[in-house]
Amino acid sequence: MNTHHLTTSRTNPQFYIFSQLFGNDFDWNNCNWGGIQNVTWKEFWQREGHELLEQKWHKRFPEYKDLIEVVSSEEQGLWQELWEKHASDYSEKFWYIFSCAFENYQHDLAKSFGLDVAENSEDVEEDLQNLSLTNKPIKSKQQRVTEKEEDESYLTANDDPEDCDEEQQLRLLGLPTSFASKADIINYRKERKTQYELSSSDSEDDHDLLTMENNENEALHGVQSGSVKKKKRRQRQIKKLKARMPECMQEDNNKMVKYWVKRFSLFSRFDQGIRLDRESWFSVTPEKIAKQTARRLACDVIVDAFCGCGGNAIQFANTCGRVIAVDIDAEKLAMAKHNAGIYGVAHKIEFIHADFLQFAASTKLRPNVVFLSPPWGGPDYQKQATFDIETGLLPVGASQLMQLSRSLASDVAFFLPRNANMKQVVALSGVGQQCEVEHNYLDTRMVALTAYYGKGIIKGSVGEDE
Repeated sequence: MNTHHLTTSRTNPQFYIFSQLFGNDFDWNNCNWGGIQNVTWKEFWQREGHELLEQKWHKRFPEYKDLIEVVSSEEQGLWQELWEKHASDYSEKFWYIFSCAFENYQHDLAKSFGLDVAENSEDVEEDLQNLSLTNKPIKSKQQRVTEKEEDESYLTANDDPEDCDEEQQLRLLGLPTSFASKADIINYRKERKTQYELSSSDSEDDHDLLTMENNENEALHGVQSGSVKKKKRRQRQIKKLKARMPECMQEDNNKMVKYWVKRFSLFSRFDQGIRLDRESWFSVTPEKIAKQTARRLACDVIVDAFCGCGGNAIQFANTCGRVIAVDIDAEKLAMAKHNAGIYGVAHKIEFIHADFLQFAASTKLRPNVVFLSPPWGGPDYQKQATFDIETGLLPVGASQLMQLSRSLASDVAFFLPRNANMKQVVALSGVGQQCEVEHNYLDTRMVALTAYYGKGIIKGSVGEDE
């Protein structure tokens, strides 16, 4: 497979943001699922739907830009018909992926609250069927899995490659998911079936049994020969990818190849010289999510308490008047400054080498917003069914980080793992208070959640009647 196509095919996953207000009185049964789905779909379409349609169009018909100005009016009409069919087909595809993501959202949310997902599955399916946004039928998960076997999976910034099964890892690399071709296997099975059908009884003579065994061995030899060739081809392709990877990523056998494949989803300008250390490959916020967070937190002064290699700080520089980027790691801070220069915003960011715990306790700065994206302890966080944000975050728990941040600003945002304990997330808002939580999905897979605390940054309840 063409390596360039492999890398760029991952740059534009669909980005969905499911948002709700949560408080101590949150009632699962009273959630306005139809309203949430309607609002999320409309926001997605306004934000990137048409742009995605055009990207897909120009990829399918690269000659269109040059031809459309010189073709006859009749040919322009044909192009218009083709565009309308293209828009219709891809809109249905986007809706299909969105519907899968929405059902996953309900499942993930129920799980994070410790609810019995199985008990709610029928209600979830009924809610999906009754939505008024479209009359397209919603298919069950079992149907979708069957239909989506050929679709590629998306590996996110905090995913551990070891958690992907072998078939998914091969798909991520655009490589064969089976060493033996389907044709080889089918032919082999047919030969076996034919041999057994030729036998008139269970007491075949030695000659017939030997003939059958020889034929089976020939078929198996063909399958094994194909597997060897495809295995060698896969190894060559992985070797080519690894040759382009930085040294810090080449130590762990082939594990880091999966992270390298998705580099343009982390920084769209990656090939212009973006620098990341090994840890940052696990922790940097994907660019689409960083842009959304920056839109939500637009203000005069913002503190990025754990800026790392700068994924969030770069986007904050486009929406905020002043960005204070703090990190305890001097090397990461230097990388963040370098990366900000690639995006042309380094002059808008003040980089401070400090421990945020000490910085918050001593500074006289009073920003409008504090943004927290503390380390999650590496990709091992996802091996837990539910992530405890009081014991799993580094260097201290979420409550202590919230207390320090609230001493600087009343508005605080938290970037947390997708399996974070939602009861703990809601509890951070305080007694009688609410928080808003955005669950961020790239295609059908939740990447992480962003929680907002404070009246200045919380929006109204998504999906409520106006």
